[in-house]
Amino acid sequence: MKASTPITLPQDTSLLVSVGGTGGAVGAALRRKTGLKLVQIQNPRMAARHFDLIVANVHDGISGPNIVSVRTALHGVTGEKLEGARQHWQGRLRVQGKALLSVLIGGANGRYSFGVKEAEELASCLIGIVKTAPVAIALTPSRRTDPEALRVLEERLYSHPVWIWDGQGENPYHGLLACADAIAVTTDSVSMVSEAVATKAPVLIIDLPGRSRRISAFIETLAKEDRVRPSRGNGLPGL
Repeated sequence: MKASTPITLPQDTSLLVSVGGTGGAVGAALRRKTGLKLVQIQNPRMAARHFDLIVANVHDGISGPNIVSVRTALHGVTGEKLEGARQHWQGRLRVQGKALLSVLIGGANGRYSFGVKEAEELASCLIGIVKTAPVAIALTPSRRTDPEALRVLEERLYSHPVWIWDGQGENPYHGLLACADAIAVTTDSVSMVSEAVATKAPVLIIDLPGRSRRISAFIETLAKEDRVRPSRGNGLPGL
């Protein structure tokens, strides 16, 4: 949609919902024009008076009478959805006699990077885990994962008890969340970490090169409540 494209609302619209900074600005303009109530998701980076309700993360550091603070990003991972995924996927993901470590890999996002070097380091770490403990690993990349980094993981982990989703067929993501005894997730994605901590499994953070004040604050908030175990340098926190 171009910036100049008019926005036409359905006649039965009763509530506006905006997301992010740009979305918040558009939503505020529509609120002024239509008089409809407006709910903003994430920090709008503009005065709270332009919104009827703002749902923002604790790490955004904003407060007010119309602001609800939450620890994680909003997502659709529920107990009911996890139970359904567990029943559907456990026969394919669980290995008898072994704990399951689910690994969720993101990628470069302008603040963090995950390339060949990081893939090599992660592969070595995962190989060390499966060699020293009765653990099987299921790994899924994201759309942001560098293809060359993924190729390194596939080649290095091929001969080990590691299953890597190749992007074909049914997406196992919810199965990895539901069936895991522990979940390891790269630090670049607030969404993936938020979905991981919606489970009952311990969540391990995989550090990546880069820096983000907001994401660091997000991880620190969860770590203080003992919901995630941040990595300290290369490797993963203890399982």
